[in-house]
Amino acid sequence: MGKQLATEMAPPFNLVAHFMIAGSIFYLLTSFVLPFYSSELESGLVSTTLASLSHLYLLGFVMMFIFGAMYQLVPVILEIPLFSKDFAYVQFYIYVTGLSMMAYAFGDTTHFYLLPYGSLLVYLSMLIFSINIFLTYQNIEEWSIPAKFIFVSNIFLFIAVTIGFILALNLVYGFLEMDISRLVSAHVGGVLVGYVMMTVIGVAMVLIPMFSLSHGFKQRAVEISFNFITLGVALLMIGSLLGVGFITAIGDILIVVALLFAAYQMYIIFSTRVRKQWDYWAKNMLSSFGFFIASLGSWLIAFLFDSDRFAMLGGYLFLFGFLAFIIIGHIYKILPFLVWYQRYSPLVGKQKVPMLHDMVVESVADRQFWVTLGGTLVSALGVLSGVEFFFIAGTLAMAASAFLVLYNIYYTLTYGKGV
Repeated sequence: MGKQLATEMAPPFNLVAHFMIAGSIFYLLTSFVLPFYSSELESGLVSTTLASLSHLYLLGFVMMFIFGAMYQLVPVILEIPLFSKDFAYVQFYIYVTGLSMMAYAFGDTTHFYLLPYGSLLVYLSMLIFSINIFLTYQNIEEWSIPAKFIFVSNIFLFIAVTIGFILALNLVYGFLEMDISRLVSAHVGGVLVGYVMMTVIGVAMVLIPMFSLSHGFKQRAVEISFNFITLGVALLMIGSLLGVGFITAIGDILIVVALLFAAYQMYIIFSTRVRKQWDYWAKNMLSSFGFFIASLGSWLIAFLFDSDRFAMLGGYLFLFGFLAFIIIGHIYKILPFLVWYQRYSPLVGKQKVPMLHDMVVESVADRQFWVTLGGTLVSALGVLSGVEFFFIAGTLAMAASAFLVLYNIYYTLTYGKGV
Protein backbone atom coordinates (compact mmCIF):
# COMPACT_ATOMS: atom_id res chain seq x y z
CA MET A 1 0.00 0.00 0.00
CA GLY A 2 1.68 3.12 -1.15
CA LYS A 3 -0.08 5.79 0.88
CA GLN A 4 -0.62 6.58 4.51
CA LEU A 5 -3.76 5.24 6.13
CA ALA A 6 -6.24 8.02 6.90
CA THR A 7 -6.59 7.16 10.59
CA GLU A 8 -8.21 10.53 11.32
CA MET A 9 -11.29 9.28 9.41
CA ALA A 10 -11.80 6.36 11.82
CA PRO A 11 -14.79 6.37 14.21
CA PRO A 12 -14.37 6.58 18.02
CA PHE A 13 -12.52 3.64 19.56
CA ASN A 14 -15.47 3.09 21.89
CA LEU A 15 -17.58 1.95 18.92
CA VAL A 16 -15.04 -0.58 17.68
CA ALA A 17 -14.43 -1.78 21.25
CA HIS A 18 -18.12 -2.68 21.59
CA PHE A 19 -17.82 -5.22 18.78
CA MET A 20 -14.41 -6.58 19.78
CA ILE A 21 -15.33 -7.11 23.42
CA ALA A 22 -18.62 -8.79 22.48
CA GLY A 23 -16.83 -10.92 19.88
CA SER A 24 -14.32 -12.02 22.51
CA ILE A 25 -17.12 -13.06 24.86
CA PHE A 26 -18.85 -15.05 22.12
CA TYR A 27 -15.50 -16.67 21.25
CA LEU A 28 -15.07 -17.77 24.85
CA LEU A 29 -18.66 -19.01 24.98
CA THR A 30 -18.24 -21.00 21.75
CA SER A 31 -14.96 -22.50 22.99
CA PHE A 32 -16.63 -23.51 26.23
CA VAL A 33 -19.59 -25.31 24.60
CA LEU A 34 -17.66 -26.84 21.68
CA PRO A 35 -16.55 -30.01 23.59
CA PHE A 36 -20.22 -30.82 24.24
CA TYR A 37 -20.80 -31.21 20.49
CA SER A 38 -18.77 -34.42 20.26
CA SER A 39 -21.96 -36.44 19.84
CA GLU A 40 -22.64 -34.52 16.60
CA LEU A 41 -19.64 -36.11 14.85
CA GLU A 42 -21.89 -38.83 13.45
CA SER A 43 -25.00 -36.70 12.88
CA GLY A 44 -24.18 -35.51 9.38
CA LEU A 45 -23.77 -31.97 8.11
CA VAL A 46 -27.16 -30.48 8.97
CA SER A 47 -28.86 -30.39 12.38
CA THR A 48 -30.37 -27.76 14.64
CA THR A 49 -27.61 -28.24 17.23
CA LEU A 50 -24.89 -27.69 14.62
CA ALA A 51 -26.88 -24.68 13.39
CA SER A 52 -26.77 -23.33 16.95
CA LEU A 53 -23.00 -23.78 17.16
CA SER A 54 -22.30 -22.37 13.69
CA HIS A 55 -24.44 -19.28 14.28
CA LEU A 56 -22.97 -18.71 17.73
CA TYR A 57 -19.45 -18.93 16.31
CA LEU A 58 -19.90 -17.27 12.94
CA LEU A 59 -22.31 -14.52 13.95
CA GLY A 60 -20.99 -14.10 17.48
CA PHE A 61 -17.23 -14.32 17.01
CA VAL A 62 -16.35 -14.04 13.31
CA MET A 63 -18.97 -11.52 12.17
CA MET A 64 -18.68 -9.43 15.34
CA PHE A 65 -14.96 -8.88 14.73
CA ILE A 66 -15.55 -8.27 11.02
CA PHE A 67 -18.18 -5.62 11.79
CA GLY A 68 -15.83 -3.91 14.25
CA ALA A 69 -12.96 -4.04 11.76
CA MET A 70 -15.18 -2.70 8.97
CA TYR A 71 -16.29 0.29 11.03
CA GLN A 72 -12.62 1.02 11.71
CA LEU A 73 -11.13 0.24 8.30
CA VAL A 74 -13.77 1.32 5.75
CA PRO A 75 -13.40 5.05 6.57
CA VAL A 76 -9.61 4.61 6.67
CA ILE A 77 -9.43 2.77 3.33
CA LEU A 78 -11.91 5.05 1.55
CA GLU A 79 -10.59 8.21 3.26
CA ILE A 80 -14.14 9.36 4.02
CA PRO A 81 -16.05 9.33 7.34
CA LEU A 82 -18.50 6.58 8.24
CA PHE A 83 -21.99 7.67 7.18
CA SER A 84 -23.48 7.25 10.66
CA LYS A 85 -21.87 6.22 13.95
CA ASP A 86 -25.35 6.21 15.54
CA PHE A 87 -26.46 3.54 13.06
CA ALA A 88 -23.49 1.43 14.16
CA TYR A 89 -24.38 1.60 17.85
CA VAL A 90 -28.03 0.75 17.10
CA GLN A 91 -26.91 -2.17 14.95
CA PHE A 92 -24.72 -3.53 17.74
CA TYR A 93 -27.45 -3.75 20.38
CA ILE A 94 -30.07 -5.14 17.99
CA TYR A 95 -27.55 -7.68 16.69
CA VAL A 96 -26.48 -8.98 20.12
CA THR A 97 -30.11 -9.36 21.22
CA GLY A 98 -31.18 -11.15 18.03
CA LEU A 99 -28.15 -13.43 17.92
CA SER A 100 -28.65 -14.52 21.52
CA MET A 101 -32.28 -15.41 20.78
CA MET A 102 -31.34 -17.29 17.58
CA ALA A 103 -28.58 -19.37 19.18
CA TYR A 104 -30.82 -20.24 22.14
CA ALA A 105 -33.72 -21.23 19.87
CA PHE A 106 -31.48 -23.51 17.76
CA GLY A 107 -29.87 -25.04 20.84
CA ASP A 108 -33.10 -25.68 22.78
CA THR A 109 -35.90 -26.62 20.42
CA THR A 110 -38.49 -26.21 23.19
CA HIS A 111 -37.94 -22.48 22.65
CA PHE A 112 -37.96 -22.71 18.86
CA TYR A 113 -40.71 -20.10 18.79
CA LEU A 114 -38.00 -17.49 19.51
CA LEU A 115 -36.27 -18.18 16.19
CA PRO A 116 -38.36 -15.86 13.96
CA TYR A 117 -37.97 -12.97 16.41
CA GLY A 118 -34.25 -13.46 16.83
CA SER A 119 -33.81 -13.86 13.07
CA LEU A 120 -35.78 -10.68 12.43
CA LEU A 121 -33.54 -8.70 14.79
CA VAL A 122 -30.35 -10.12 13.24
CA TYR A 123 -31.72 -9.42 9.77
CA LEU A 124 -32.59 -5.82 10.64
CA SER A 125 -29.18 -5.26 12.22
CA MET A 126 -27.39 -6.54 9.12
CA LEU A 127 -29.55 -4.34 6.91
CA ILE A 128 -28.53 -1.35 9.05
CA PHE A 129 -24.89 -2.37 8.68
CA SER A 130 -25.11 -2.80 4.90
CA ILE A 131 -26.99 0.48 4.41
CA ASN A 132 -24.42 2.28 6.57
CA ILE A 133 -21.57 0.87 4.46
CA PHE A 134 -23.29 1.57 1.12
CA LEU A 135 -24.06 5.18 2.13
CA THR A 136 -20.45 5.61 3.21
CA TYR A 137 -19.40 4.58 -0.31
CA GLN A 138 -21.44 7.34 -1.97
CA ASN A 139 -18.53 9.80 -1.72
CA ILE A 140 -15.75 7.38 -2.66
CA GLU A 141 -13.06 8.78 -4.97
CA GLU A 142 -10.77 5.78 -5.53
CA TRP A 143 -11.93 2.19 -6.06
CA SER A 144 -8.95 0.29 -4.69
CA ILE A 145 -8.89 -3.51 -4.58
CA PRO A 146 -9.85 -3.61 -0.86
CA ALA A 147 -12.69 -1.16 -1.55
CA LYS A 148 -14.03 -3.38 -4.35
CA PHE A 149 -13.89 -6.53 -2.21
CA ILE A 150 -15.71 -4.87 0.69
CA PHE A 151 -18.42 -3.32 -1.49
CA VAL A 152 -19.27 -6.51 -3.40
CA SER A 153 -19.09 -8.60 -0.21
CA ASN A 154 -21.82 -6.43 1.32
CA ILE A 155 -24.04 -7.02 -1.70
CA PHE A 156 -23.67 -10.77 -1.16
CA LEU A 157 -24.29 -10.29 2.58
CA PHE A 158 -27.58 -8.52 1.89
CA ILE A 159 -28.76 -11.31 -0.43
CA ALA A 160 -27.51 -14.15 1.80
CA VAL A 161 -29.07 -12.87 5.03
CA THR A 162 -32.36 -12.32 3.22
CA ILE A 163 -32.30 -15.99 2.23
CA GLY A 164 -31.32 -16.90 5.80
CA PHE A 165 -34.26 -14.94 7.21
CA ILE A 166 -36.64 -16.76 4.87
CA LEU A 167 -35.12 -20.08 5.97
CA ALA A 168 -35.58 -19.23 9.64
CA LEU A 169 -39.23 -18.34 9.11
CA ASN A 170 -39.80 -21.53 7.12
CA LEU A 171 -38.32 -23.69 9.90
CA VAL A 172 -41.12 -22.49 12.17
CA TYR A 173 -44.02 -21.93 9.78
CA GLY A 174 -43.18 -24.35 6.93
CA PHE A 175 -44.61 -22.29 4.07
CA LEU A 176 -42.06 -23.28 1.39
CA GLU A 177 -42.73 -26.30 -0.83
CA MET A 178 -39.28 -26.47 -2.42
CA ASP A 179 -36.10 -28.35 -1.57
CA ILE A 180 -34.82 -26.35 1.42
CA SER A 181 -31.27 -27.60 0.88
CA ARG A 182 -31.07 -25.33 -2.17
CA LEU A 183 -31.74 -22.29 0.00
CA VAL A 184 -29.29 -23.53 2.62
CA SER A 185 -26.57 -23.91 -0.01
CA ALA A 186 -27.16 -20.39 -1.37
CA HIS A 187 -27.26 -18.94 2.17
CA VAL A 188 -24.06 -20.66 3.34
CA GLY A 189 -22.18 -19.89 0.12
CA GLY A 190 -23.26 -16.26 0.17
CA VAL A 191 -22.26 -15.73 3.81
CA LEU A 192 -19.06 -17.81 4.03
CA VAL A 193 -17.56 -17.10 0.61
CA GLY A 194 -19.44 -14.06 -0.65
CA TYR A 195 -19.16 -12.06 2.56
CA VAL A 196 -16.68 -13.54 5.04
CA MET A 197 -14.05 -14.73 2.57
CA MET A 198 -14.24 -11.70 0.30
CA THR A 199 -14.03 -9.38 3.30
CA VAL A 200 -11.06 -11.30 4.71
CA ILE A 201 -9.21 -11.04 1.39
CA GLY A 202 -9.97 -7.34 1.02
CA VAL A 203 -8.94 -6.51 4.58
CA ALA A 204 -5.85 -8.72 4.33
CA MET A 205 -4.66 -6.60 1.40
CA VAL A 206 -4.49 -3.70 3.84
CA LEU A 207 -3.43 -5.30 7.12
CA ILE A 208 -0.88 -7.93 6.06
CA PRO A 209 1.32 -5.51 4.09
CA MET A 210 1.05 -3.00 6.93
CA PHE A 211 1.99 -5.41 9.71
CA SER A 212 4.68 -7.23 7.73
CA LEU A 213 6.10 -4.00 6.24
CA SER A 214 5.70 -5.39 2.71
CA HIS A 215 5.82 -3.02 -0.24
CA GLY A 216 6.54 -2.93 -3.95
CA PHE A 217 4.55 -6.09 -4.69
CA LYS A 218 2.25 -6.55 -7.69
CA GLN A 219 -1.50 -7.02 -7.17
CA ARG A 220 -2.39 -8.83 -10.39
CA ALA A 221 -3.15 -12.11 -8.58
CA VAL A 222 -5.67 -10.55 -6.20
CA GLU A 223 -7.29 -8.62 -9.07
CA ILE A 224 -7.87 -11.94 -10.86
CA SER A 225 -9.12 -13.41 -7.57
CA PHE A 226 -11.68 -10.61 -7.24
CA ASN A 227 -13.14 -11.20 -10.71
CA PHE A 228 -13.27 -14.98 -10.32
CA ILE A 229 -14.74 -15.02 -6.81
CA THR A 230 -17.42 -12.43 -7.66
CA LEU A 231 -18.60 -14.45 -10.65
CA GLY A 232 -18.16 -17.73 -8.78
CA VAL A 233 -20.30 -16.76 -5.79
CA ALA A 234 -22.98 -15.34 -8.07
CA LEU A 235 -23.14 -18.60 -10.06
CA LEU A 236 -23.04 -20.70 -6.89
CA MET A 237 -26.03 -18.87 -5.42
CA ILE A 238 -27.99 -18.81 -8.68
CA GLY A 239 -27.30 -22.49 -9.36
CA SER A 240 -28.27 -23.43 -5.82
CA LEU A 241 -31.53 -21.47 -5.90
CA LEU A 242 -32.50 -22.87 -9.30
CA GLY A 243 -31.35 -26.39 -8.46
CA VAL A 244 -29.08 -26.51 -11.53
CA GLY A 245 -26.02 -28.50 -10.52
CA PHE A 246 -24.02 -27.55 -13.63
CA ILE A 247 -24.17 -23.83 -12.79
CA THR A 248 -23.32 -24.53 -9.16
CA ALA A 249 -20.32 -26.65 -10.18
CA ILE A 250 -18.96 -23.86 -12.39
CA GLY A 251 -19.36 -21.46 -9.49
CA ASP A 252 -17.50 -23.85 -7.17
CA ILE A 253 -14.62 -24.19 -9.63
CA LEU A 254 -14.33 -20.42 -10.09
CA ILE A 255 -14.32 -19.92 -6.31
CA VAL A 256 -11.55 -22.47 -5.80
CA VAL A 257 -9.46 -20.83 -8.55
CA ALA A 258 -10.10 -17.41 -7.01
CA LEU A 259 -9.03 -18.59 -3.55
CA LEU A 260 -5.85 -20.11 -4.96
CA PHE A 261 -5.01 -16.79 -6.63
CA ALA A 262 -5.70 -15.02 -3.33
CA ALA A 263 -3.43 -17.45 -1.50
CA TYR A 264 -0.72 -16.82 -4.10
CA GLN A 265 -1.13 -13.07 -3.56
CA MET A 266 -0.61 -13.54 0.19
CA TYR A 267 2.52 -15.56 -0.57
CA ILE A 268 3.82 -12.71 -2.74
CA ILE A 269 3.20 -10.22 0.06
CA PHE A 270 4.96 -12.39 2.63
CA SER A 271 7.92 -12.95 0.32
CA THR A 272 8.49 -9.18 0.07
CA ARG A 273 8.09 -8.43 3.77
CA VAL A 274 10.73 -6.43 5.61
CA ARG A 275 9.77 -7.67 9.06
CA LYS A 276 11.18 -11.21 9.03
CA GLN A 277 10.83 -12.27 12.66
CA TRP A 278 8.37 -15.07 13.40
CA ASP A 279 6.40 -13.43 16.19
CA TYR A 280 2.97 -14.53 17.39
CA TRP A 281 1.30 -12.60 14.55
CA ALA A 282 3.39 -14.27 11.84
CA LYS A 283 2.81 -17.70 13.39
CA ASN A 284 -0.95 -17.13 13.38
CA MET A 285 -0.86 -15.97 9.76
CA LEU A 286 1.17 -19.00 8.64
CA SER A 287 -1.15 -21.37 10.54
CA SER A 288 -4.27 -19.76 9.09
CA PHE A 289 -2.80 -20.19 5.60
CA GLY A 290 -2.04 -23.87 6.33
CA PHE A 291 -5.54 -24.54 7.63
CA PHE A 292 -6.99 -22.77 4.61
CA ILE A 293 -5.12 -25.05 2.20
CA ALA A 294 -6.06 -28.10 4.31
CA SER A 295 -9.75 -27.14 4.24
CA LEU A 296 -9.68 -26.81 0.44
CA GLY A 297 -7.99 -30.22 0.21
CA SER A 298 -10.63 -31.78 2.46
CA TRP A 299 -13.46 -30.32 0.41
CA LEU A 300 -11.83 -31.58 -2.77
CA ILE A 301 -11.67 -35.12 -1.34
CA ALA A 302 -15.27 -34.79 -0.17
CA PHE A 303 -16.33 -33.77 -3.69
CA LEU A 304 -14.38 -36.52 -5.46
CA PHE A 305 -15.43 -39.34 -3.12
CA ASP A 306 -18.81 -38.02 -1.91
CA SER A 307 -17.60 -38.08 1.70
CA ASP A 308 -19.59 -36.30 4.40
CA ARG A 309 -16.72 -36.96 6.80
CA PHE A 310 -14.24 -34.93 4.74
CA ALA A 311 -16.87 -32.28 4.03
CA MET A 312 -17.32 -31.84 7.79
CA LEU A 313 -13.54 -31.79 8.29
CA GLY A 314 -13.17 -29.11 5.62
CA GLY A 315 -15.77 -26.96 7.33
CA TYR A 316 -14.18 -27.49 10.73
CA LEU A 317 -10.70 -26.56 9.50
CA PHE A 318 -12.06 -23.47 7.75
CA LEU A 319 -14.07 -22.21 10.73
CA PHE A 320 -11.91 -23.16 13.71
CA GLY A 321 -8.56 -23.23 11.92
CA PHE A 322 -8.35 -20.62 9.19
CA LEU A 323 -10.81 -18.03 10.52
CA ALA A 324 -9.83 -18.40 14.18
CA PHE A 325 -6.10 -17.99 13.58
CA ILE A 326 -6.37 -15.09 11.16
CA ILE A 327 -8.76 -13.19 13.47
CA ILE A 328 -6.81 -13.86 16.68
CA GLY A 329 -3.53 -12.93 14.99
CA HIS A 330 -4.93 -9.59 13.90
CA ILE A 331 -6.51 -8.92 17.29
CA TYR A 332 -2.97 -8.81 18.69
CA LYS A 333 -2.09 -6.11 16.14
CA ILE A 334 -5.28 -4.09 15.65
CA LEU A 335 -6.37 -3.72 19.27
CA PRO A 336 -3.03 -2.42 20.63
CA PHE A 337 -2.84 0.08 17.75
CA LEU A 338 -6.37 1.37 18.40
CA VAL A 339 -5.74 1.74 22.14
CA TRP A 340 -2.35 3.35 21.53
CA TYR A 341 -3.78 5.76 18.95
CA GLN A 342 -6.56 6.87 21.28
CA ARG A 343 -4.57 6.99 24.52
CA TYR A 344 -0.99 7.81 23.57
CA SER A 345 -0.78 9.43 20.12
CA PRO A 346 -1.54 12.92 21.56
CA LEU A 347 1.45 12.47 23.91
CA VAL A 348 4.03 11.75 21.19
CA GLY A 349 6.88 14.27 21.48
CA LYS A 350 5.70 15.36 24.93
CA GLN A 351 6.56 12.31 27.02
CA LYS A 352 7.70 8.72 26.67
CA VAL A 353 5.02 6.50 25.18
CA PRO A 354 4.89 2.68 25.02
CA MET A 355 5.63 0.63 21.92
CA LEU A 356 2.78 -1.43 20.47
CA HIS A 357 4.40 -4.74 21.48
CA ASP A 358 4.50 -3.49 25.10
CA MET A 359 0.70 -3.58 25.12
CA VAL A 360 0.54 -7.35 24.58
CA VAL A 361 1.92 -10.00 26.92
CA GLU A 362 4.02 -11.76 24.31
CA SER A 363 4.69 -14.88 26.39
CA VAL A 364 0.93 -15.37 26.89
CA ALA A 365 0.23 -14.77 23.17
CA ASP A 366 2.92 -17.27 22.20
CA ARG A 367 1.67 -19.88 24.68
CA GLN A 368 -1.89 -19.34 23.49
CA PHE A 369 -0.85 -19.93 19.89
CA TRP A 370 0.74 -23.33 20.60
CA VAL A 371 -2.14 -24.51 22.80
CA THR A 372 -4.69 -23.44 20.18
CA LEU A 373 -2.71 -25.07 17.37
CA GLY A 374 -2.36 -28.36 19.24
CA GLY A 375 -6.01 -28.35 20.26
CA THR A 376 -7.20 -27.61 16.72
CA LEU A 377 -5.12 -30.41 15.22
CA VAL A 378 -6.21 -32.98 17.82
CA SER A 379 -9.90 -32.01 17.56
CA ALA A 380 -9.66 -32.11 13.75
CA LEU A 381 -8.36 -35.67 14.09
CA GLY A 382 -11.48 -36.38 16.13
CA VAL A 383 -13.70 -34.96 13.37
CA LEU A 384 -11.95 -37.06 10.73
CA SER A 385 -11.85 -40.31 12.74
CA GLY A 386 -15.14 -39.90 14.58
CA VAL A 387 -13.35 -40.63 17.88
CA GLU A 388 -14.99 -38.45 20.54
CA PHE A 389 -11.95 -38.58 22.87
CA PHE A 390 -9.75 -36.72 20.38
CA PHE A 391 -12.44 -34.13 19.70
CA ILE A 392 -13.14 -33.48 23.38
CA ALA A 393 -9.44 -33.33 24.32
CA GLY A 394 -8.65 -30.94 21.49
CA THR A 395 -11.61 -28.64 22.06
CA LEU A 396 -10.87 -28.48 25.81
CA ALA A 397 -7.38 -27.24 24.94
CA MET A 398 -8.94 -24.67 22.60
CA ALA A 399 -11.28 -23.56 25.39
CA ALA A 400 -8.32 -23.10 27.74
CA SER A 401 -6.48 -21.05 25.12
CA ALA A 402 -9.54 -18.80 24.73
CA PHE A 403 -8.97 -17.56 28.28
CA LEU A 404 -5.44 -16.59 27.26
CA VAL A 405 -6.82 -14.57 24.33
CA LEU A 406 -9.22 -12.78 26.66
CA TYR A 407 -6.42 -12.11 29.14
CA ASN A 408 -4.40 -10.32 26.47
CA ILE A 409 -7.45 -8.37 25.28
CA TYR A 410 -8.10 -7.25 28.86
CA TYR A 411 -4.41 -6.39 29.31
CA THR A 412 -4.42 -4.24 26.15
CA LEU A 413 -7.69 -2.46 26.93
CA THR A 414 -6.55 -1.58 30.45
CA TYR A 415 -2.90 -0.84 29.65
CA GLY A 416 -1.77 2.21 31.58
CA LYS A 417 -5.30 2.95 32.72
CA GLY A 418 -8.12 1.50 34.79
CA VAL A 419 -11.08 -0.13 33.09
